[in-house]
Amino acid sequence: MSQKDNQVATKNAATIDEALEKAHFGLFNIQIILFSGVVLNNIVLESVGISFALPVVACDLNLSYQQQGVLGAICFLGIIASSHFWGLLADTQGRKRTMKPTLLLAFIVTLISSFSVNFEMIVILRFLNGIFISAASATIYAYMGEFHCSKHRNNAILWGSLIAAFSAIFFPIIAWIFINQTWSFEIPLLGITYRPWRLYFVICGIPGFICGILFKFLPESPKYLLGMDRPSEALDILKYMHHKNTKGKNKLKNDVYEITSLVADLDTPIRKLKNSTNIKSLGALWIMIWDQTAPLFMSQHIRKTVLGSIILFITFFSAHGVYMWFPYILNNVMLYVEQSQEPRYLCDMLRYTQSSNFSTMQDHSMNSCVTKLEISTYTHTLVLELIYVSLLLCVIYANRKFDRVRILFIILGATGVCGILSLLTTVPLLAIYLFVIMLCCGLGTSVMNTILVDIYPTNLRAMAVCISLMLGRIGSVVGSNALGALIETHCEEALYSSAISLIIAGCLGLLMPKPAKSLKDAEIIESGTQ
Repeated sequence: MSQKDNQVATKNAATIDEALEKAHFGLFNIQIILFSGVVLNNIVLESVGISFALPVVACDLNLSYQQQGVLGAICFLGIIASSHFWGLLADTQGRKRTMKPTLLLAFIVTLISSFSVNFEMIVILRFLNGIFISAASATIYAYMGEFHCSKHRNNAILWGSLIAAFSAIFFPIIAWIFINQTWSFEIPLLGITYRPWRLYFVICGIPGFICGILFKFLPESPKYLLGMDRPSEALDILKYMHHKNTKGKNKLKNDVYEITSLVADLDTPIRKLKNSTNIKSLGALWIMIWDQTAPLFMSQHIRKTVLGSIILFITFFSAHGVYMWFPYILNNVMLYVEQSQEPRYLCDMLRYTQSSNFSTMQDHSMNSCVTKLEISTYTHTLVLELIYVSLLLCVIYANRKFDRVRILFIILGATGVCGILSLLTTVPLLAIYLFVIMLCCGLGTSVMNTILVDIYPTNLRAMAVCISLMLGRIGSVVGSNALGALIETHCEEALYSSAISLIIAGCLGLLMPKPAKSLKDAEIIESGTQ
C-alpha cells in the first residue's frame, strides 16, 4: 500500500463513537428508540400487568391470599433467576440473536398461561414467562444505547424509558376495559371457563410478539459486531444508518459517509475470540460464564459494579417493593378519613384502621367473589403514573444541562426526603401525595441505566446491566416481603428505613465513576479484506 493510500485510510478511520456521530441522528434512531420503548413497555406489562387481574384470577381459580402473593411475584423471580444467563448470551452471541426468539417465546408462554386450569400451572408458566422476558429487560438498554454516539446516547435511553412510562398510564384502563367484560365460554376439553381476564393476559403479551416479528427488520448492534472482530458488518450497518438518516433531508442529502475503517477504543475493544460462539460442553459454558462475569468484580470494574448494584437494590426496594403495598396504604388512609377527623401520622392511621371494628365491611368483601374491577380503584394509580411521566420529562430536560450523577443524587435524595416527610405530617392527603412522590424514586433506575451503559465497555455492557438489574430486582422482592411482615407491627421502622436508604443511595451515586475517554490511537481495523 502506498504512503498516499495509508494517509487516506488513516484520514477515513474513526472510533465507533465518531462513526455513529458521522451517521447523524435521524429517522433510523427514532425507530430504534420507539421500538425499544415498546419492548420496555412489554416487559412492564408482562411482569406488573397481572397485579390488576389478581382479584379476578383468585376468584376464578380459588386462590388464597398467600397464593395471590406468590403469583404476583413469580414473574420477577424468573427474571432474577435468568438475568445472568441472558447477559452472558447477549455479550457473546449478540443482542438481537438473544432478544428476538425470547420475545416470541414469552408470548407463546403467555398465550398458554391464559388456558391455565389451576394454581400450579399458572405459576409455572408465569415463572417461564419471567425467564424469557428477562432476556430483553436489560439487554434492550445496551442495544438501544449502542446505536447512538455519546452525544445522544443518554437522551435516547431516557426517551425509550419515557415511552414505556407513558404507555403504563393506560395499564389500569386496559385492565378495566377487558376484565370487566361479561362474556365467557366453556372449554370442556380443559375443564375451564374462558373469561375476559384470560384474554387480558394475551393482550399484555401482544407487544412482545410484535417486537419479536419486527426484530427481523432491525440490524445487530454495530458496537457489538466491532467488538466481535466483525468490522465490515459494523460498517455496513453504519452506512445503512447514514443513508436512512440523510435520505430526503436537503441539508444532508449530499453528505457522503466517508468512514472506511474503525478504530478500537476503551469502550469497544476487539475481543480475542476463544470459541465464544461455540459451546461444546458444560465445562466450556462455565468457562465462558466465568470469563464474562469475573472482570466485573475485578479491580477495574468492581467499584462501579458494587455501587451500581447497591443503588439499584435500594431503588427497586422502594419503587417496586413498597409500591406493591401502595393500594393497601391508600385504602386504609381513605378508610380512616371516612371514619375520623382526628389528626394522626400515617402509620397511626394504618394501625387505627386495623384495630377498629370494620368487621361488617370486611365480611362483606370476603364473602363476595370479585368478577369485575372498579375504575375508581385505579384513579390514584393513574395520578401516580402521570406524575412519574411528568417528572421523567423534567429528567430528560435536566440531562441536557447537568451531570447525570447529580441528577441521580437529586432524584433519590428528594424522594427519600418526601418519604420521611410523609411520615411526619398529620394531614392525610398531604401524606399520600408525599408518599406518591417517594414512589417516583423509580426515575433513578432510568438514570442509573444510562450511567451503566456508559461506564462499561461494549464486550461487558449487557452482562453488567443484567447483573445490576438482577440484584436490583432482588430488592423489589425483599421490599415487598419485608414491608408485608413489618407494616402492621413496625410500620415506622419499615417506611423510615426505605426513605433513609434512598438518601444513602443518592449519596453513593456521587461516587460512581465517569465514562472512560476513547483511545483514539488504538489499533486500526480495516473494514475490508486486507
